[in-house]
Amino acid sequence: MKKTLWMMAAVVAVALTACGGNKTQQTENVEAEAPAQELAFIRMNCDLTVSEANHDKVVELAKQLVAASLKDEGVIAYDIMESTSRPGKLLIFETWKDQASLDKHAASSHFTTLVPQIQQLGQLDIKQINQPKEVNLDPAKPFRLNILKTTAQRDAYIEAVQWGIEESNKEEGCVIYDYYKSLTKDDTLLLLEIWKDQAASTAHRDTPHFIQTQEKIKDMTASQTADRMAE
Repeated sequence: MKKTLWMMAAVVAVALTACGGNKTQQTENVEAEAPAQELAFIRMNCDLTVSEANHDKVVELAKQLVAASLKDEGVIAYDIMESTSRPGKLLIFETWKDQASLDKHAASSHFTTLVPQIQQLGQLDIKQINQPKEVNLDPAKPFRLNILKTTAQRDAYIEAVQWGIEESNKEEGCVIYDYYKSLTKDDTLLLLEIWKDQAASTAHRDTPHFIQTQEKIKDMTASQTADRMAE
């Protein structure tokens, strides 16, 4: 993928500021070919690993961050979510209009006050994805799916997909397959999938656990949106 000096500078700046920065933070970035004004959006997947002792305090701080950040100019989505299958795994799921909005958010008082407190209580790993308006993925390279779903039967939905989560993570081409539940909205789930290539994802859809899981949840999902991104 072609990289411009402008984009590399922007990515470095965000790596130092987005979701905070400390010695334990690990940052990964995917740069888009287009400059920021041509992006469809900027997605931040900020993984939080917390101990049982710190869990409730981190969630409390993260909810404050969500409430304040949803008032920021340029924010499209902002939520705190929790893995349904991996204890201690949280996700701050953000979508931004452009780099300027993200930079302004990173300089806000709620960000600079709350994020350092969160970082003192858990490990934060950041993934920034600059999504171009036209997505053309290399089928031979890894990619990520973020699928937001709403359901009025969330508890039953989570129970129905657990076997599928376990079996999917055993697939050779699967990097990660996990559902997260929103901690601010009772009807919202996020399915996070990362595959080593398109062939692995295609093969997944032919597996018995995928087919059987889809049959179980086919009448539970009220709506969903999906974003496919380079990993």
